[in-house]
Amino acid sequence: MEQPQDTADTGRATDVADTSSTTDATDTADAGAPTPTVIAQLNAVPASLALGGDSLYVTVAETAAGGDGMVVRVAKTATDATPDGGVTTLASGLKQPRTIAVAGDKVLWADTESAAPAASDVMTVPTAGGTATELISGATTMTQFAIADSVLYTLTGDIEVISAVALDAADGGGAQPVYPGNPPHAAVNPATDGTSVFFFTNGVTNLDLFQIPVAGGTPVDISMNATGGSVDFDYLVSDATTIFWSDAGTGTVFSLAKTAGATRAPLGTFDTGSAPVQLALDGDNIYLLSAKQLMRLPKVGGTATVLASVAGTGGDTYVASLGNAVSLAVDDTFVYWLYEGHGQVLKIAK
Repeated sequence: MEQPQDTADTGRATDVADTSSTTDATDTADAGAPTPTVIAQLNAVPASLALGGDSLYVTVAETAAGGDGMVVRVAKTATDATPDGGVTTLASGLKQPRTIAVAGDKVLWADTESAAPAASDVMTVPTAGGTATELISGATTMTQFAIADSVLYTLTGDIEVISAVALDAADGGGAQPVYPGNPPHAAVNPATDGTSVFFFTNGVTNLDLFQIPVAGGTPVDISMNATGGSVDFDYLVSDATTIFWSDAGTGTVFSLAKTAGATRAPLGTFDTGSAPVQLALDGDNIYLLSAKQLMRLPKVGGTATVLASVAGTGGDTYVASLGNAVSLAVDDTFVYWLYEGHGQVLKIAK
């Protein structure tokens, strides 16, 4: 079975949490640049971020001791909130919480019942708080949840199958295969626009980008050799007309129009060396988060605008160590992101 390796290292999670440091985002931003606002100081390693209504939802990684991961909520208008005031815990005692999303009145996150590299489960808790339950077991996501029309498209079948799961389904119920898989090759990082599911899987020489209808059917290879990086760090998103993705092997971001015969276009290279470049779409722009910079780039390409940056190394980076997560969200006014190395939730005006 060819499948991606989980790079989330529970030992490293503790190492990069520099909670004793007095350095924060304001110390490392470029001189003269706008200053990010610290929404929350978590005193732990934040793993993944989701925006829902007026709140931000964050998975907090487990420490080396294990079994102490959390899901927390904080108002997006908060300033300097902490676990002692302003940060609400929705679920605790978690093994390995990573990717998080909000769908209606539910918070979803990827977790596992045992230590990595066991396949993760999808857990859920009401946004208002309550009892955490398992939505579906043996379901995996590498970077982000693919959700459209109250349906989750997730990896099942030992990371070979893409299945559709109704968000009100009970454990193990309601999972319908969309892509049946091509053993021994893994399917990677599905994304959806509600009509199709897009995903990476092995092509002739590397990972190709495929498209399949949400109801299932014949997958179509729409871009050969689309990525050669670590699949834990390849991000795939789409809008009504275009697909965008980042190749962690080269740090390059690509676009591909959803029209017959379209060819991919490189929009720019933003990081190198198997490093993540996370993507979020908003209007005419793409927001990009690398270990060193938060940027804005027109969807058609051009010059990227740096919104915030860090100059340090090691733990003094935005994306420090954790795979399997998205640390970036956008609304009409602000960009929100996680500063893993300092345990912070940040925002800055768009």
